[in-house]
Amino acid sequence: MNSPINALNPEKVITSSRVKKDQHTSLFAYRLMITYRFALALIGGYVLAMLSAVVCAQYFADYRGNAAMSATMIAFTVWTCAFIWVFIVNKTLKASLGIIVPSVILYVLYKFLGN
Repeated sequence: MNSPINALNPEKVITSSRVKKDQHTSLFAYRLMITYRFALALIGGYVLAMLSAVVCAQYFADYRGNAAMSATMIAFTVWTCAFIWVFIVNKTLKASLGIIVPSVILYVLYKFLGN
């Protein structure tokens, strides 16, 4: 039988100070993750967009005007997509790898194409 005395098992009772401390810690961790993702989207997205623009411009170097216009349009699109990507994925590691791996690949292409 459940009596009121058994319902107040001291092992199951959580103090309000512990709950507040856990909530404060998890809120701080959440804010830190959002700040990291914002910095990743801003800086990492910029690097990814810049590298994609440079690779596009170098690849089509014979057509300078078209290459510059295409590279600029691709850079704006890539930066926007990178910003959305960082906040849409569930894992922060996946977001980081989604920015870092293509940036490294584009950097290798940049070096391979002649600079």
